Amino acid sequence: MKKPKVEVMDQVMAIFREFVADRAVQLTKAIPDAQSIMRKSLRTEHPEETAQDIAFHLTDWNYDAAFIVALLLFPERFSRAQIRAGVERFVIHAPNHVAAAAKLCGWPIADIFQVGALNPDDQEN
Repeated sequence: MKKPKVEVMDQVMAIFREFVADRAVQLTKAIPDAQSIMRKSLRTEHPEETAQDIAFHLTDWNYDAAFIVALLLFPERFSRAQIRAGVERFVIHAPNHVAAAAKLCGWPIADIFQVGALNPDDQEN
């Protein structure tokens, strides 16, 4: 049986529109200005292509980050179903981007909480 679709993005966008008006749309799409500024800032320590890759990995999950921030600020404004949907979307999308950015920056990826996060049996081919 297929899970019913729960729309959490509408709630996240409503919250951010209250604070940043039209800029809230930047949370739902690629943000080339932010990527460009980040890339230029990182070029002093990384080659151009690596800086671009890091910038991509840290900006591609902007909506997922917005969900977490909105939930932290206003947890009472989300239904349980919206929270489950937002958490699922976040854990599917954001961790691999963050791990990739960390590796590209020269930081190791470790399972510091010892939950089997780096278990090779979990890797997709």
